[in-house]
Amino acid sequence: MKSQGDLIFTLDIGTRTVVGLVIRYNNGIYEILASHVVEHEERAMLDGQIHNVNLVVKQVEKVKNKLEETLAIKLEKVAIAAAGRALKTVNVEDTLEFKEKRLITEEEIRRLEFSAIQKARSQLIEAGTESGIPQDFHFVGYSVREYELDGMYIQNLEGHQARHLKVKIVATFLPRVVVDSLLSVVNKAGLQVDYLTLEPIAAANLVIPRDMYNFNLALVDIGAGTSDIALTKAGSMFAYSMVPIAGDEITEAIAEHYLLDYNTGERVKRSLLAGEEIKVYNILSQETLIKPEEAFRLIEPVVHSLAAQISEAILNLNNKEPQAVLCIGGGSLTPNLLEGIAEYLGLPRERVGIKQYNDLKQVQGEIPDINPAQASTPIGIAVSAHENKGKAYFLNLTVNGNKYQLFTVNRGLVADALLAAGIDLREISGLPGRGITCTVNGELKVIRGELGEPGQVILNGQPANLETEIKNNDVIEVFPGTRGIDASGIIGDLVPELITYNIKINGESFLLKPEIYQNNLRVDRETPIIDGAEIRYDNFDTIRAVMAKLYDINPAELNNAYITYKINNEEKYIPQDEILVLVDNKPIDLDLPVDENVDYIVLTGTRKSFTIKDIMEAKLNNSIEIFFNGSILNIPTRGKLYCNGEEITDDKQIKHGDEFEYEEQLITVRSVFDYIKYKVTPILNSFTLTINGEEAGLDDYLKNGDKLELTYKGANKYMDKENL
Repeated sequence: MKSQGDLIFTLDIGTRTVVGLVIRYNNGIYEILASHVVEHEERAMLDGQIHNVNLVVKQVEKVKNKLEETLAIKLEKVAIAAAGRALKTVNVEDTLEFKEKRLITEEEIRRLEFSAIQKARSQLIEAGTESGIPQDFHFVGYSVREYELDGMYIQNLEGHQARHLKVKIVATFLPRVVVDSLLSVVNKAGLQVDYLTLEPIAAANLVIPRDMYNFNLALVDIGAGTSDIALTKAGSMFAYSMVPIAGDEITEAIAEHYLLDYNTGERVKRSLLAGEEIKVYNILSQETLIKPEEAFRLIEPVVHSLAAQISEAILNLNNKEPQAVLCIGGGSLTPNLLEGIAEYLGLPRERVGIKQYNDLKQVQGEIPDINPAQASTPIGIAVSAHENKGKAYFLNLTVNGNKYQLFTVNRGLVADALLAAGIDLREISGLPGRGITCTVNGELKVIRGELGEPGQVILNGQPANLETEIKNNDVIEVFPGTRGIDASGIIGDLVPELITYNIKINGESFLLKPEIYQNNLRVDRETPIIDGAEIRYDNFDTIRAVMAKLYDINPAELNNAYITYKINNEEKYIPQDEILVLVDNKPIDLDLPVDENVDYIVLTGTRKSFTIKDIMEAKLNNSIEIFFNGSILNIPTRGKLYCNGEEITDDKQIKHGDEFEYEEQLITVRSVFDYIKYKVTPILNSFTLTINGEEAGLDDYLKNGDKLELTYKGANKYMDKENL
């Protein structure tokens, strides 16, 4: 047998099939010399993951042996791809703070993003440790979902000035165990891995020309077990994802409904794609005729679910709908699937389509045993292997004297190596000292620690940065920066100088001395601040603050609300809250500064409605005291009430703006005799009537304390009621 030479041998080890190709590259053309496809005899793989290594090795050997027999060559090197099923995506956010505002450069942005990636990787490792199954991961790629600049959303950080940066990313990782299982299968089959990539990357390299990477495109490889997703934008492939649902779910729905074994269910599904009726026997050996239209109705919910999950994954990575969606893989032929994706993404139907390898001019030859839509991945593996010939897919590196192996799908950077080595990227710039966070009267305050001294990265003896490209066998030394001094402070750093006030309320003087509390304990200005503390202090710079303290009321509940009315043109006020503060008999703005020279009048009350009786009861029940022939008489003086010109009774409700008039009754001698029921008019000529010793008439007025005397002219003595 001849040696393999420059021929490219690729294997696409999928959930249902193993596809092997031998391709020759010549002047820009990839010529398929031979192909062979075998299906797994048992379900040795589930959702793209190898579960039974030996069964998969057996099928790989069948493919390899058939191709060697067809071409009379010895196949030794193979290009393979890891399934997207194994990809892990993590949504994470991270922040970067500076002591003062500074110009944001690309270096700060990269440091922030790589710190977020490291945080995502740590979360994955911690999750595996908590579940009792510790794992390690290769970093694959990431996409930025959102930036924040000093708390404000912004599209691009570079060139702005800020103290606080935040990024939200979606990071993608590949478990090392996935790579290990692939390598194990290939090695057991007597082959060496010449090139390793990811399936969505391999497919994209074939169906999306490099100059189309500037478009925002989604490539979806819908296989048997998984639907793998890759996104392009701004000249690169920037994000990857996977949906753990694909063609097998449709097969299983058919098999479950008609009581079929898995392989028979798969035959039924393929017949549907051809629009053909099919007769099958179920597990009870009963013949069943399955019509396409009946089966389409059956699988419709599964198709909708697949379309929805694919669309959701695309939107999660891309933050919006892409310009177009390119579908490959056998599952992309599922009826109504493309229509569902277009609908969920809000794209025109023509923007979602199937890309087949035989549409590509650079590929010649056929793969007779599979649908053209399924061939993109194995051919793409060959294209990727050729374009990356001579480049290591694993980089052997030394970081701080320790050996590491880094899996790369693009060019490797120093940052990738440090991530693989588990080095905190923030340590290189020198972590700032720990800050103190607390609240002062409900407002968040932060005292930042001092900035640390930056460290250094040395690559093969030369200074480098996180963006420096690395190659196989590089030696990296990392000298971490020094951490800054932790923050410290005293209460006086956050609380202003407080003033003691001596104010007068309702004629009484009050000395108000502000107090400071930390976590409900009284402290002074020299007390050290506790991290996470709640600090409160009295600030008597407004009337509101003073009244809230004296009357133990929440300041926010003080509105100085009132009802105003007039009585005989004199303006009066009724409180509508617990208190009403007046100066010069007028309500005031509670947010005015305190004036120690003012006497504040505070009215209290919680009633919301009043009658005229409530405010004039004393006046309405008033009387005068007089002396009549030596006896004391109390004579009521109640007058007439008017509201807005109309006479009223004392149960009238007071409304804001009412104007009242009160006509107090004047007491005459006649009204006194009427009150005590003296009938003096017929006999008055026989008597003498005096007020305080002065002769008076019936229509003369009396006032409080007057002495009224009625004497008989002839007898010259007092006449009392019994003598009349």
